[in-house]
Parts: sequence; structure tokens; C-alpha cells
Amino acid sequence: MKITAQTFHVSDRAMEHGVHGASGSNSNLIVLPGGDWPLTAQFIRQGPDLLVAGRDGESFLLRDYFHGGSPSDLVTESGSLLRSGLVERLLTGMPAPGQYAQTSTEKSEVIGQIETLVGNATAKRVDGTEVALTAGEPVYEGDVLQTAAGTSLGIVFEDKTTLSLGEEGRLVLDKFVYDPDAKTGSMDLNIVQGVFTFVSGGVAKVGPDAMTVQTPVATIGIRGTKVAGRAGAEGQENTFSLLPNADGSSGIIAIANQSGAPPQILSTPGASMVLTSQFTPPPPPFVLSQAQIQQQYGQALQTLNAVQKSVETRQQQADEPEGEGEGGGGEGGEGEGEGGEGEGEGEGEGGEGGEGGEGGGRHTAPRRPVSHE
Repeated sequence: MKITAQTFHVSDRAMEHGVHGASGSNSNLIVLPGGDWPLTAQFIRQGPDLLVAGRDGESFLLRDYFHGGSPSDLVTESGSLLRSGLVERLLTGMPAPGQYAQTSTEKSEVIGQIETLVGNATAKRVDGTEVALTAGEPVYEGDVLQTAAGTSLGIVFEDKTTLSLGEEGRLVLDKFVYDPDAKTGSMDLNIVQGVFTFVSGGVAKVGPDAMTVQTPVATIGIRGTKVAGRAGAEGQENTFSLLPNADGSSGIIAIANQSGAPPQILSTPGASMVLTSQFTPPPPPFVLSQAQIQQQYGQALQTLNAVQKSVETRQQQADEPEGEGEGGGGEGGEGEGEGGEGEGEGEGEGGEGGEGGEGGGRHTAPRRPVSHE
């Protein structure tokens, strides 16, 4: 169903209704008709109005959406929830006067960087600008990252959390605060769609509620662990799996949604769950075998492994005494970035067919020390 140039006045209550008394949100939700197309749409601010523009020509104009108090949450016709805070993160177009005065990239701190990238991806900054991503590109709080078809990217955050996002994914870096000396911090990610994996870092060790990941149907509380998942719209299967750490142990994740039911706790390696609605209580978990995990998340796990390998390589080189890198794949060595035969220890970054070389399509970040030891 194609929705073309429909206009709705927010003051008209006919299009608003309460949905299951969703906690923590406005009691009234604005329903966007026509399925789940808004999940991949652009959200464009036009003064007090909000234009929702779909990739296939759909559009919906909300008159006076930003007028008055807090904007309403949005919900698609099939039930996918877009909270007002997420809508504001996804905005393009002209901001309101002073809207980004304290959050432009000139005043924001770098919270991580793109470590690996295969294909094409973009980042939309909080000031509305959009940049094509490359390996080594910094990421900022509030960035909206989007991957094209056939693309995978890997990120390392300043607390050493590593994350991969698969093709046609959309990730919002809602919040990141970390002080390694005081051992305080918090991290909120919103994965609108796509396959993802991550290994939590310093923030997750701060406390049980310090790191959360949201998808359209669930909120995941992270307590120091490795996780894989697939995010999708309401009505689609969203999968979540707790993976074993490198030493065979596992952390804990708590999965909750808007159903009002207690969270389901996953604490066994391979423990998994499938959710299709934010209003259905999370079901009991089941266990996937290692082969099933590879089948579900294989490409995303490969990307995550490449991120971790790249970080480890950079850290090892940063720890080497000055001058030892020459001829062994260090800076200026024959192994790096040219796809040569990888003389010395240049494999991984410049061995035969290595990352960034002529034999492969993966680009890795410039070698710099990882901060916050």
C-alpha cells in the first residue's frame, strides 16, 4: 500500500490512540498508515512540521508535530513503535533554533571509530549532516549509522565495546558516557533493523543497567557479555542469542518489552529467544548449537572477529618499542595496505589478499592506540 502526500494535523485526535499504556512514553501515539515503511524512512523537520518520507515514494506530513510540549511517539500500522526521542535522532533537514547548540560534532567527544568496513555506509550527525563512512572515521553520540546492501561494518567504542552491523542495518548511538578512572558510565544503542553482534566493554561492568540495546520489539539489558541478534519490525522475528566469551564463560542479558511481563534472563551460552511483538510477553529461552549460531549470525560474527583482530593488532604495535615495526608489517613496511606478499609479520593487515589490500575488499582503521587502558 503506497501512502502519497497525506497530511495529518496533530491537533486532530482522530489519528491518535493509546496503545496498551506503553510505559515511559506518551499515552497517545500517532499511527502512521501503510505497514512498516517508516522504519526505513527519512524524518525531515520543516519548521513545526514533521515529514516522513519513504524510500519508495511514500510520504506523510504531520502538521505541528513539534509545536508545544513533548512530541508524540509514532507507531506503524502493524505496531512498530518509534519513540519521540528516536524520531528526533533520525531527523534530517533544518533543526529548530538552538536545537543542536550543545550537540554538534565540534562540541561532542568522539565515542568510538569505524574499525572495519566492507561496502557502503553512512552516518547522519546530530546537526543533520550526512557523511560517507570509511575505516578510521570517528563516531559521535547521536549518530545514526546506516549500511547498504552487501555491507558490513565494525565499530570499537572508547570503553572497548566492539560491535558489528550487517547489511541494510540502521543503528542509533543514543548515549555514551564513560569514565574509566571513576568506573562510571552508561551506553544506550537503538538497533532499528539489521543483524548485529557485540562484545561489551567497560560500560557494561559499571552496573546491571549501565548498557542497554533497544530493537523495535525489545530492550536488552547487558551485563558483561557477547551477544548476537537480528532486529526487525513489529510482526517480524527478532532473534537474540547469548554467546560464550573467549574463555567459555558467559554473561547475562535481560530481555524485556512493553507487555508488562517480567524480563526473561538469558545466562547459558547459546541461550536464545525469538520475539515478534513488543506487546507479547518474552517466551522462555531455548539453546542454539554452535552450528545453528553460525548459520544464524555467521557473517556478523566474522565481522566482529575482524574488528577484534584489528584492535589487538593496533594495540600490539602500540606496545612495541619504537623502530621494531619496520619491515615487519609496521608503518612503512611492505605488508601494509598494498595487498603484497606480506613480508615479515604483515599478515592480517597486508598479507596476501589481506584486509585493505588488493586481494580483499575489507578496509581497516589506521593503526592508533586504543584509549582507556
